[in-house]
Amino acid sequence: MAQQHDTFPAMSATTSDLFYSSLPPTPDFDIVASGSGFAPVPDDWTVMVSDVTDSTGAIERGEYKSVNMVGAASIVSVLNACDGMPVPFMFGGDGGVVVVPPSLTRAASSRLAALRDRSHDLFSLNLRAAAIPIADLRRSGSDVLVQKFSLAGSNSLAMFAGGGLALADDWLKQPDGNGYHLAEDTAGRSLDLTGLSCRWQPLASQRGIMLTIIVQCTGSRLNPAQTGRAFERILGAPIGEFAPVQDANLHLETPGSRAFGLERAALRSTLGRYGSWAWTTFTGLAQRLAEGRQTAIGSYDAAGYRQELKANTDFRKFDGMLRMVIDVTRQQAAEIEDYLNRAAINGDVVFGTSVSDTALMTCLLFDLDSSLHVHFIDGADGGYTRAARKLKASLARQKG
Repeated sequence: MAQQHDTFPAMSATTSDLFYSSLPPTPDFDIVASGSGFAPVPDDWTVMVSDVTDSTGAIERGEYKSVNMVGAASIVSVLNACDGMPVPFMFGGDGGVVVVPPSLTRAASSRLAALRDRSHDLFSLNLRAAAIPIADLRRSGSDVLVQKFSLAGSNSLAMFAGGGLALADDWLKQPDGNGYHLAEDTAGRSLDLTGLSCRWQPLASQRGIMLTIIVQCTGSRLNPAQTGRAFERILGAPIGEFAPVQDANLHLETPGSRAFGLERAALRSTLGRYGSWAWTTFTGLAQRLAEGRQTAIGSYDAAGYRQELKANTDFRKFDGMLRMVIDVTRQQAAEIEDYLNRAAINGDVVFGTSVSDTALMTCLLFDLDSSLHVHFIDGADGGYTRAARKLKASLARQKG
């Protein structure tokens, strides 16, 4: 396979490059879900989109943690190519999206293609990847709009609207990627997955079950913000109180666990086999010691990190569809399902759900000294993948 040398010329930031960093964040998820406050991504930006090939089969084989790891890796590989420039991204369970400015398109394509080429070797899973210009999505009748949802400290998550990401995902999954699949000679020689981590045990439900939900509003009588408020009426409290991460279910894996093995695989590209083993073992033991004593070791402050971690998860998000993983009782899950079924009969929504005993968390650690870290949540057993499959089946029945 032909490969480019992946060194890229330094480029000064342009007005287009600074588009995302200049957006003010909102702390109110209702504003996000109502569709207000979104800004169009510039025409010259590019959607880097990827997903695990046959993720459903992998999940049926019990490889859902590996599927999540590859999905998160696709985001980290691009973010590390961006060299600190803020860009919007979103985790989809079995894949990811990062939207990059023109000055970073070549570097992002190179690193994402490198992950695609090494994904099977590192994680025993195959990855599809594409680079799709925003302008092409707009010419096809879709748009890509974005805003920031603020988390703890200076952390934030990107939220999307306009239907462009759904179209990009559809094109990615075409046999030829609609011509947008990353070419073989795009791949660079190096792969950097620094910052990707999965050291926490599956998050056990504290109320009964972890419920994964994807809702697409299809009529004019109901919007996602109203749907979220209906969930809160059923639950009797704000959605945030039902987030999957709680002190009671935060337990570290041991350095010999499979989760640490996945992290070692991710770091092998930069640290080598023995270096990745030494690094994860040493830092894993130090982290366990800090957690056990509830103290700080180096940049890891156990008590402070736990509080930030709980606030910095993506347990709810919006990309034109409302997506969330919440910890609820079986009765509450049944009432939410009943509400969604009635809304679907009225033609107001299509939806998919999945239930499990636990949720999975995959972490992106940018800079602990600056408290920069975010954490991706998915229902165990492939929560988002299973829910998406049900939603697509409902859409097909509507059309058929």
